[in-house]
This record gives sequence, structure tokens and C-alpha cells, in this order.
Amino acid sequence: MKLRERIPGLLRERSFRRYWTGQTVSLIGDEISLIAIPLAAVLVLGADAAEMGWLKVAGLLPTLLLSLPLGAWADRQARRRRAMIAADLARAALVLTLPLAYLLDALTLGQLYAIAFGVGALTVLFDVCNATLFVSLVETERYVQANSLLSGSRSMSWLAGPGIGGVLVQVLTAPFTLVADALTYLVSARQLASIKPVEPQPEPVTKGHFTAGLRW
Repeated sequence: MKLRERIPGLLRERSFRRYWTGQTVSLIGDEISLIAIPLAAVLVLGADAAEMGWLKVAGLLPTLLLSLPLGAWADRQARRRRAMIAADLARAALVLTLPLAYLLDALTLGQLYAIAFGVGALTVLFDVCNATLFVSLVETERYVQANSLLSGSRSMSWLAGPGIGGVLVQVLTAPFTLVADALTYLVSARQLASIKPVEPQPEPVTKGHFTAGLRW
């Protein structure tokens, strides 16, 4: 059997293949940052247990506070792919400030907290827009196959990402490992910019749109 015949049907389609590649690389980058940012706090700044706890809170807080309002905002946007590209570029820029601050001997815990919160907020924005982009790329009858491919990428990133991050920290030090994470965001942005899906029209603005979700 030829190699092409073994490739799942969706991956033969250029738009989905590019989307899936960007997602896969970005997921691995996320796992690298989960290793590198805490290690930068401990190894470079000597963070204690309480400070590490606050760093974790800073990264998770956007999911709690911003998922509903950003979801409501995304429902009213016609160009969600562009918002995802902007989120990728902004995440890359934020992460790159950490190795730069380290080079200048200006890295602080306050900066780590701010970057963790900012990256978390942009990740929420990316994710709420991503759901709609997925629908515009994949036909309904192929949702299972597409989700299987993305779930496989997610599982692979959970397995490979921490190991890759650990090796990079040993070779490059924790702050410079984050350059690799920033590059994954740039790859994701490039892949998204190379596809042109027909996005669904935004939802009409209705009174109580946000509060209905909050009540649910």
C-alpha cells in the first residue's frame, strides 16, 4: 500500500493538514512552557512554594474569569481566524520578553505572573475562536475523524512535551527554552494564515446573551 493511501483522508486536504500541523506544534509548545516557566521561577529567581502557587493561579485565572465574556465576544465576530493569528503572535511576543529580561538581568516574579496571566488570557481567546474555525474546516460527518486526529496530537504533546522541555532546559537554561515555545506560536500563526476557510456568519446580538451563558 502506498504511503499516501495510509494517510487519513482529512490529512490529504491541505487546509485541514495545515490547521492540524499548527495545532500540533502549538500544543507541544504549551507543554514546554509548562515546564520552562516554573523552572525559571525556581532556578533563576528562587521562588518558594507560595510564589509557585501564585504563578499557577495567574495562569489559570483567565479561564475562570474570561471564558464567558470572550466567548460572547467571539460569537459576534466575523473574522475569528484573524483573532487566533493575533493571539498567537501576541503570545509569542509575551513569551519572548522573558528570555530578553533574563539577558538584561531584569527578570522578576511580577513579570512571570503578568506573562502567565497574559498568555492564559490569549489562550482562552484562541480556544473560543478555534471551536468555530474547526466547524468551518470540517464537514459534520467527519467530526469524529478530525477530533481523533486532534486528540492524538494532544495526547502526544502530553507525552513528548515535558521530555522535550526538560532536555531544552538542561541545554539552554529555562528562560531560553521559552524561545522554542515562542517559535511554536509563530508556526501556528503561519499555518493559520495560509488557510482561507469560509467562516460562519456571527450570531446576532441579543439582549441577555452573556447572562444566559452565565446562568447556564
